[in-house]
Amino acid sequence: MRKVWLVSLLLLTNLLYAERTIEPVVYGDMDQWLVRYVKESKILGGQTKTLYAIAPQDTIRDNQAYVPAEGNPWGCSATYARFMGIETAMESSVEPEPRGYGYCCRLKNILSHVNIGDIYAMVSGTIYMGQALEPLGIQAKSKPYTAIDFGTPFTKHPVAFMLDYKALIADSDSLITTERNKPEVVAGHDCAVIFIYLQHRWEDKETGKVYARRVGTAYERICSTIPEWVNNHEIPIRWGNITNDPDYQEYERLNNRDMMTRNSKGKMVKIEEVGWSIDEPTHIVMYISSSDAGVFRAYEGNTLWVDNLRFVYEEEEKEQ
Repeated sequence: MRKVWLVSLLLLTNLLYAERTIEPVVYGDMDQWLVRYVKESKILGGQTKTLYAIAPQDTIRDNQAYVPAEGNPWGCSATYARFMGIETAMESSVEPEPRGYGYCCRLKNILSHVNIGDIYAMVSGTIYMGQALEPLGIQAKSKPYTAIDFGTPFTKHPVAFMLDYKALIADSDSLITTERNKPEVVAGHDCAVIFIYLQHRWEDKETGKVYARRVGTAYERICSTIPEWVNNHEIPIRWGNITNDPDYQEYERLNNRDMMTRNSKGKMVKIEEVGWSIDEPTHIVMYISSSDAGVFRAYEGNTLWVDNLRFVYEEEEKEQ
């Protein structure tokens, strides 16, 4: 009798396991990288800088705006810029790094220096689903989110986001900000961050404004060093209005970042989150960064490594 019970338990366990489906994120194994060589203007020294993008293996040697191929959802903070005809590129805050038989993605906070007017920029290593509108112009210095088309179409219903990660986070209560173009030390503790917003979006055809209801939320901050790889880590995706959840945090609120998108007229407009809902999602915003301190502020050197990005799905329970 006991043997029969154990066999039944094993069968039930296998059935429950089979109802969970793990689906890789496109290029989320971090084994494919595009290399870009950007030659700076002579007034800056004419050096060639190397940038990386998550994409099928390729090399771009010309100073040209990068547009991800159809089906590739990834953008990143390593970008090409042109200010008043002067071409440059930020230090590469996003790079591949060997791991096992393949690669992982390394995201690092870097204090970048541009010789034009002796300008500094604190750049966090960030990857996201969306597209940077290159070449970045002068407006990106004061309002960087205006140069990013955030999100990509998505209609599925994952219950969790899964990844491998480790982190180097300084135990410090100070940050560097370059909001006034020079490095300044300010109070604050920096954390790495991973968040996903599932949104139901629509556009007002008369005004061109884009609105969204937040359908799903996954958010995790990493505020201390994790020296060894944590594999198969899951971040739950909570559906609907989460403001009454005991784990709800203020930073998960609606419109916590000024995210933009391109409307049907080709104009960049703010995505205005107007509420929570359980509507069908139309878009996903995924954002993974070595800093969550805000625009142009971070702790220099903080680093986040990520690999094997996946979604977790659960099938509906079968009728008994």
